[in-house]
Amino acid sequence: MVDDPDFADSPEWDEGNTRLPDAAAKLKAARAALLMSQGDFAKLLGIPVATLQNWEQRRTHPDPVARTLIDLIADDPREMRKRLEKRSAA
Repeated sequence: MVDDPDFADSPEWDEGNTRLPDAAAKLKAARAALLMSQGDFAKLLGIPVATLQNWEQRRTHPDPVARTLIDLIADDPREMRKRLEKRSAA
């Protein structure tokens, strides 16, 4: 519960409803922003398509390093796409 009187009149505000997007939501949003298929996005990330599908469908969860990469991609999908494409071209 929030003890700040400024929030007392906002019943919709509490710690229970402040969910942040998870890795699956971030991946889907970034992929949609880039207009990429799962296959193309998986190739860009250097992972199997099945891994991306499992992450997006929440059957499995990315490890901490992959979550960091997902956060970076979600913050700026277009710039990270350029960087990842540059890396794979080298």
